[in-house]
Amino acid sequence: MLWSSVGKTKRRGERGNLVVISGLMAIPLSMIVVMTLEMVSLSNERARMQAAVDAAALAGARELAVAGGVARNASGFAEAFALNQVTDLAPRVTMNFTASQSIDGGFQVSGIGLRGSFFGNMVPPGGFKIEVNAIAEALNQQPLCVLALPENEEDEEERSGLSAISRSSVQANYCLVHSNGSITTEKKATITAGAIQASRTAIGAGYSPAANNGALKVKDPFRERAIKRTGVCPKTPVSPRVVNGSSTANIGAGAHWEAIKISGKATVTLGPGDHYFCDAVTVEGSGTLQGTDVVMIFHDDKTFTAAESSKISLTGRTSGEWAGFVIVTTRKNVQPMEISSIFVDSLLGTIYLPNAELLINAPGTVAEDSKWSVVVAKDIILDKNAKLVINTDYAGSGVPVPLGVGDKAGNAKSGARLRQ
Repeated sequence: MLWSSVGKTKRRGERGNLVVISGLMAIPLSMIVVMTLEMVSLSNERARMQAAVDAAALAGARELAVAGGVARNASGFAEAFALNQVTDLAPRVTMNFTASQSIDGGFQVSGIGLRGSFFGNMVPPGGFKIEVNAIAEALNQQPLCVLALPENEEDEEERSGLSAISRSSVQANYCLVHSNGSITTEKKATITAGAIQASRTAIGAGYSPAANNGALKVKDPFRERAIKRTGVCPKTPVSPRVVNGSSTANIGAGAHWEAIKISGKATVTLGPGDHYFCDAVTVEGSGTLQGTDVVMIFHDDKTFTAAESSKISLTGRTSGEWAGFVIVTTRKNVQPMEISSIFVDSLLGTIYLPNAELLINAPGTVAEDSKWSVVVAKDIILDKNAKLVINTDYAGSGVPVPLGVGDKAGNAKSGARLRQ
């Protein structure tokens, strides 16, 4: 009996000790669980804040890139944008975001968050501090002046887009040269611009500044425009109109059924307005084609050729539906537009060839006397020491810049990437 009572008492004591020990162990285990959960929550909050500044930096860079955008407006926009991404964290995290444009042109957004820590903010002292930072850069900060829209931009073997060959050059010192495909320079050709970028690859040398590869694609800024005129062109060919010798001719605006050929020392002046050509226009010999306040629109598969020593001097429309344009082709037109003359001094306005190639292949300077020029074409090819000069005096010409290009390149809002 005595031993039995002693054994029971001993077992009850051991059980009591286990309860006490278990209770004592439960406290640190509970603390470990709570701390683990808090650290996981802290990690998630940091990730949320980082995502917020990433998105805000991209948004701010796009906003800053818009023509007329200023750093002050972009900064306020980005700060509010970041805070709106994490409003649900506000009950437990005090957050502050700041945004600014950096010296090198990037756009920076920083965030600081404060949340409570363990034991009355004693571990760590003052609570947890979350610091996040992101820097983005706008890819289209320069006015958009050359845009290649290659049809086969996904074909790895196709060097489509913009090509300069045999000492040819593009000189666009204060604007953006962009290809949705590749850019190629060969045989000492050069491209100089405010910025140069290709959605695929820049091949070759002679770029100033260095070309940016893998840039975001730029959408066709005029993709919604209706170009083709139905029921205007005759179904059967009309005899061509030939202006040659030393003769002169004035052609009023409207639809032109016949092919037009200018040769010898003849001069043709286009009257102000929209000219819709149902057939080809060829200028050769020492012929001259000139016009002020005009746009030349070419019907399906009809071409424009400036050859030999011909002289071309065209100033785009100042008003109307085609204000700011000088040469346009319909979307079904896939025929190359060729400039092989050495005397193309003025092409003031926008050249828009959505599915056609612009070929410049003569040892001369093109568009040098234009206040400004913009080229948007499927492919752009320069060869045989040709030089395309793109000026950017948008305010000094009297010809308005169409929305989507030049200093009105609203599509720049889509061109930004994170640098850090």
